Amino acid sequence: MNERTFIVRYLIGMAVVGICLGASYRAQASPPDHGREADVLTMSRAIDMAYQNAPAILEAHQRLKAAEARYRQSRKWENPEFEMEVVKVPHDLGGEVTLNEETVEGEVRLTQPFKTFGKRRLVIEMAQEEKRQAELSLKRLRLEVRRQVKERYVQALLFQKGIDLAQDNLERAQRFLDQVSMKYNAGKARNYEIARARLVVAKAKNDLLAAKKRFSVAVRELFILTGQNTRHRIRLKEEWGLSDLSGDFEDYLQEALRNRMEIQSQEREIIKREKAVILSRRRRLPDVNVGMFISREEALYDLGAGVSFEVPIWNTFDEEVKEAVIEKETAELSLSVLKREIELEVYRAFEDVRLSRQAVKNLKDAIKEANELLRITTIEYQEGEVSFLVYLEGLTSYKETKQEYLSALAKYAVDMAVLEQAVGKTAALNGGRQE
Repeated sequence: MNERTFIVRYLIGMAVVGICLGASYRAQASPPDHGREADVLTMSRAIDMAYQNAPAILEAHQRLKAAEARYRQSRKWENPEFEMEVVKVPHDLGGEVTLNEETVEGEVRLTQPFKTFGKRRLVIEMAQEEKRQAELSLKRLRLEVRRQVKERYVQALLFQKGIDLAQDNLERAQRFLDQVSMKYNAGKARNYEIARARLVVAKAKNDLLAAKKRFSVAVRELFILTGQNTRHRIRLKEEWGLSDLSGDFEDYLQEALRNRMEIQSQEREIIKREKAVILSRRRRLPDVNVGMFISREEALYDLGAGVSFEVPIWNTFDEEVKEAVIEKETAELSLSVLKREIELEVYRAFEDVRLSRQAVKNLKDAIKEANELLRITTIEYQEGEVSFLVYLEGLTSYKETKQEYLSALAKYAVDMAVLEQAVGKTAALNGGRQE
């Protein structure tokens, strides 16, 4: 092999290697999305992401930190007050001023205020109640976010099932068109029948496109709530079913009265208001300021201590006591109103679940009938025993019944999420039997 041939072959070989490496790098840098398996997102995973990233949860965490800071601040003593007074005395009658240790006189005083009669302890306990209320508010928001995630997840899952249903409808419509075409070619179908069948196929294709769009939008709405941003294909895990209610209305109501964060928070508010009443009454009793001083006058030093306190002559705090009592009574009234509102909320949620559950069972039976009706009409249309319109009506009835069943199942799942929030504890709903 001569040198020229060797160089040509070497350059060709290096070019081939470069092309292969470049193609491999591009394949690794930007893998194609087509044919990529969709990421599966479970409801529990979506809820966990929302707990970490939902704006309302993050806001509640900040309010809790602020309440904790106020509580820590309430436990600290008040700062002492430091006073210093200096008197400058001229040394001679000529107006000249000479500053030295013999001509400077003054006083230094340090005063420490003390809350008496348990007032400091009451302030600390009130700040502690505010911290506990902030903790309850965070728990209440977690339940609210949990319900919102479940609602959006179920809505997106409904649209995902809608894609499957639309795909099934398209396949049935295509088979329907094939059957009509066969009858048309055999001279057993008219022109309007083949035209109508083609319209059914066209509508089924548009329905599939619309279903995919609804699902895509619903997934992005779900990810806004969970604080995530993804361009990957997502498929939701089917996590809905029919379960028995674990008790009657009274059971759920008592569970709600025990667990609802709003009730617990309002009870804390009443405790805080009771302490505020006690504090306002004790403000009639004076606080004490304990001080020490050092003074110098005419080259003599004095050291002493003193006590001062406020004498409630002009302001006896009567109006402040009345205001505190009114706020406590208002808090008690708000608690009774809140319990009645929660009772109505639980009743409405319980009835919604009971009725939507029955609707799902009814439509589940209707699907069996629609399937059987479609099977019979398909056979009879092929044998020429039923008309084109009867067969088309059976196909439409099957599609609508299946869609109604999926919508009812989604509504039942949403109603269960609302009942969970109304009860305030998801464990109360876990005793039901899944169907």
